Amino acid sequence: MATLNEAFRRMNLERAWRWIKSNPDASYKSYCGRAYSRYALADASLLDELQNRLTRGIYDPSHACKVLLPKKSGILRPYTILTVEDQIVYQAMVNVVAERLAPKVRNQYLTVTFGHMYAGKASTWFYKAWRRGYSAFNKAARNSFRRGLKFTASFDLTACYDSLDYRILCHFLKKLNCDQEFCERLKDYLGVWAATDTRIYHSHGIPQGPMGSGLLSEVVLRHFDLNYGTKSNVQYLRYVDDIRLFASREDSLRRVLIRLDTLSKDIGLFPQGAKINIHEIRDIEEELKSISSAYEIEEEDEGTLPDQAYVRREIIGLTQRFSLGDDTRFKFLLSHADPSSRLNSRLLRISQSRPDLIPNVMRYFRKYDRLPVSVSKDLLDRVKREPLYESTTAEIVTTLDQRTPAPHTAPFRRMLIKKWKPRSTGTALKAALGRPLFREKYLDENRIRYGLRTIREWWVRAELFSVLTDARFGIKPLENMLNEGIRDQLGDVALSAADRLTSNGLNVARPLKSLNLAAARALRQLGIISRLPKGVDGVERSLSRLVGQATGVNWRAVFGRNYKQAEKQAVFCRALAETDATAFVNAADVFHDLLLSRLYKHDPHLAYTCWAV
Repeated sequence: MATLNEAFRRMNLERAWRWIKSNPDASYKSYCGRAYSRYALADASLLDELQNRLTRGIYDPSHACKVLLPKKSGILRPYTILTVEDQIVYQAMVNVVAERLAPKVRNQYLTVTFGHMYAGKASTWFYKAWRRGYSAFNKAARNSFRRGLKFTASFDLTACYDSLDYRILCHFLKKLNCDQEFCERLKDYLGVWAATDTRIYHSHGIPQGPMGSGLLSEVVLRHFDLNYGTKSNVQYLRYVDDIRLFASREDSLRRVLIRLDTLSKDIGLFPQGAKINIHEIRDIEEELKSISSAYEIEEEDEGTLPDQAYVRREIIGLTQRFSLGDDTRFKFLLSHADPSSRLNSRLLRISQSRPDLIPNVMRYFRKYDRLPVSVSKDLLDRVKREPLYESTTAEIVTTLDQRTPAPHTAPFRRMLIKKWKPRSTGTALKAALGRPLFREKYLDENRIRYGLRTIREWWVRAELFSVLTDARFGIKPLENMLNEGIRDQLGDVALSAADRLTSNGLNVARPLKSLNLAAARALRQLGIISRLPKGVDGVERSLSRLVGQATGVNWRAVFGRNYKQAEKQAVFCRALAETDATAFVNAADVFHDLLLSRLYKHDPHLAYTCWAV
């Protein structure tokens, strides 16, 4: 319990929230940035309430929303969007792991391992600057080559994050003095977040996207750093899950590769056999181009912007014959490029054969206030075709939205309506289509209301509430829809509706007791309501999860002064029901005793009835 207490301290939750906000990963912020702003409306109050539920043991993680992104190879990479609360809890637990891991790995930073380097409690950012590690990795590789280590091999792992087994993770966490309860709680949370959209639960996999996963993977990947061997004629460098070896002789590399393969089997990970290629280095710079950077960084973090003429020349030079040799350099330059007719057709052509680069190319086109007609036509034609990758189609739709030139406005609207299939469309595309459809009221109002109530993915509902305005719906219909939204079960959705309600100056309908507590705290912070509804009933939450439906009982009234004791026991019963049926029976007996005792207090005649039976 000591490790959990450390994780759930208020100061650590605040630190987790601070690091989440300062995360430099622009890709993840493109999904969660608006949710961060809404949570910040009442973050102090919301963190108080979050800590209260965590310490009472009644915090339940929400299922994640999954976006499937294409890799360069054409296969899909699952990207996991967590609620803001889940991100804070996850990061808070990883913070504790980071503090225990740091003393053991700091001496290997920038010499053996170069990625996901913990910056320390006092830092503004959770990790040290990724560029520092990326640059040091390349420098170490160049130095190895200069020292005469002219043979190289890479050892990449297949789906490293997706394959991490929870038992193996906990094995290494216990070596860092994380106690059993901490490990079990983290396993429970990860199991929910790793579940598929069809609610198939796994016993492996950490979420790709959230910042903390990088450090959590280091706990396991460190097994390679410690045990690969200490041969002086082999240089070992690891950047995240990409291990590079340099040696003066081919047979020395083979021995280390065999050792790494054995170690990977030790921890249930799988090397990519196709990428293990021992060869003599001809050009060290060509070798380094295959190392992917850890993040796509926000532009304001890049420092002085380069000259635009230089940027255009470099991009054209990198994309001769419409192919790429250095993806990282291309992404960096493109993030700094102003829209130019000299680049447009080139980028469109490249993106057709490289769907993994479409997010980068679309961010470039979004710098236009209004897209050129030729670009708009090309993108619209692509969307009309059956999408191969829904996430890239979503990027294109988002780029067209509110940037489509007048000749293409009507075709764009018709395409949106035709593609709107909320039951079968994936998360990212559903949100991309829904934003303009709901904002401009291209759908019938009843279909919009139905969608806001029934769309399964909470992130999509939050996105759709955030675009509603009275300009299209009128004040009263919008007020009714947003009042439903602030009663949504998911805090991120309710906060989105609360933000719109406040922005439009609309009224909160009664009764207040039905408000989502997160939305209520934001509304109170903004002065819209004067008091909060009662907090979460831990007994009700635990029992309803056990029996599969709400009990409809006011358990606070039933247990009175003994409520806290009953709540702890109910939480204990719920946890044991999912892990240890025998212990659950004993725990349930204790809860029943508490319940019968209180029933007797309410009605002493029950004692005679029970005796007669």
